[in-house]
Amino acid sequence: TKEFELAARYSIDNYEKIVKANEASSKKKDKPRNAAKAALLPQSDEEKIALDRVRKPVVLFMALCVRRPEIIKAIMEMSCREGADVLAKAVKTNMPKLTKAASVKHGAANIALRVSDMASERETPLLLSLLDNLAPSTDKSLPSQELIDACHEIQKNRLDADGKTSSRYIIPIVSGMKRDELVHKIPEFVRGSDDIFKASLRRMAEKLGRYVLIFRDEPDPAESTLRGMSSCEQMVYLHHLDFHAVGIPQKRYLDSIRLCLEDDEVFNDRVVQAALDHMSGKFLEGESLPLAYMRTIILTCSKHESLHSWICHVLLPRLVEGNVYTDKRQWEGWMRCAKMLENTRDHGVSSLEAIQKLPEEQLKMYRAKYPQK
Repeated sequence: TKEFELAARYSIDNYEKIVKANEASSKKKDKPRNAAKAALLPQSDEEKIALDRVRKPVVLFMALCVRRPEIIKAIMEMSCREGADVLAKAVKTNMPKLTKAASVKHGAANIALRVSDMASERETPLLLSLLDNLAPSTDKSLPSQELIDACHEIQKNRLDADGKTSSRYIIPIVSGMKRDELVHKIPEFVRGSDDIFKASLRRMAEKLGRYVLIFRDEPDPAESTLRGMSSCEQMVYLHHLDFHAVGIPQKRYLDSIRLCLEDDEVFNDRVVQAALDHMSGKFLEGESLPLAYMRTIILTCSKHESLHSWICHVLLPRLVEGNVYTDKRQWEGWMRCAKMLENTRDHGVSSLEAIQKLPEEQLKMYRAKYPQK
């Protein structure tokens, strides 16, 4: 304990010097793509020296926690003191070793609940780090049902100052939750911050790499068994979110979809195409198009030139086949999208063929709005 206490004092004493060095260093670097992983790396030479200095007492003290989980409280208290940021970073860096060993000895769910009972509000970041590592994204197996239940219990018990629950506590285990349950959780994640929202989507899909472009059907429609939610499924369910019914402003509903489209590492052109294709297929079967559907196609036209041909030759004609013009809002969006792509023959693609498939009355409406040049 004494060595760990000395590490905490060293961290606090050097806090301002490290902050200045990190700020100077950040001006010279590009913004990292994986912010969560980059957050645990030293941001400057000063911070690297400090991390090396505190690493040994951190590793030794955390090793003791495997046998005596109650002393995790001391780690949290000292690491979360004002200015002890380097110590907290060293603890988070070593957290995978602690959680792996403690899970084997005591059970992941048991450790999660015990540490949650110990952690004060100020110590929440370390609790979240522990939960995140109890269900690591690198683990091929799904989180156990016991850990899923434990995280939900933690969420229920750890209310914020306004008496509300936070979805942060269940993000680590969403890959193991049933898809039907996640559909009902989507409004909760949408209401959260952008970081919470994006983290929830990333972890829902983390075990479903081979299904990223697929909207899966339940093997037995009478029983929900599918776990997690693929990126394609996320786009579909977000579009169909009844935001009015769950008290989410329309702007936040639209922003949540925009955030996905902007994250083209995850929601690339093929994922967007798969989701739009699925929804248009259901439209031909009689389902209504979701409010944001045509808006997403328009945004996709601007972002993904690779999909122009598919939009012109498959999607727009399919929507005409489904009588998209009977819905004023969707019809306005269809016309706007068709206009965007009508005069792009120089690029080998044009929506003119889809426009010519319109019934005579709708073709006149289109030409009245967008005369042919």
